[in-house]
Amino acid sequence: MATVTQKTISAGGVLVSVATGIVTNLVTDEWSWTLGGALAVLTVAAIWLAIVTSSAPPAARSRHEIRSDHHGLIKKSGATGREGAVIKQTATRHGTIENSRVIARHADVEQEVDNGGRIVDSPSDMQ
Repeated sequence: MATVTQKTISAGGVLVSVATGIVTNLVTDEWSWTLGGALAVLTVAAIWLAIVTSSAPPAARSRHEIRSDHHGLIKKSGATGREGAVIKQTATRHGTIENSRVIARHADVEQEVDNGGRIVDSPSDMQ
């Protein structure tokens, strides 16, 4: 089930709902054991999809730690993290991080500069 996405499960839920509505209309028009069985199966499928959807783990939260101290400078270095990414940018003791945009998805990225060191125009795109 790990390869089934949340969108696929949601689409399946819509299809089961539509099929349930159609079978319900047919059952109320003319009862038969076949239609009753189909309605029962669709009801169980709808319940199963509701349980699977409600128990899906929440999306992982990204974390950004951007720190500058002891005359360190971080300038024009945007950070974008998604789906559990951890981004750390640290500039200390006159270190500089400049124009070093970080984009991370499912990845950990760390940029650290110290003692007058520099990171300039060094974008990172990690997935």
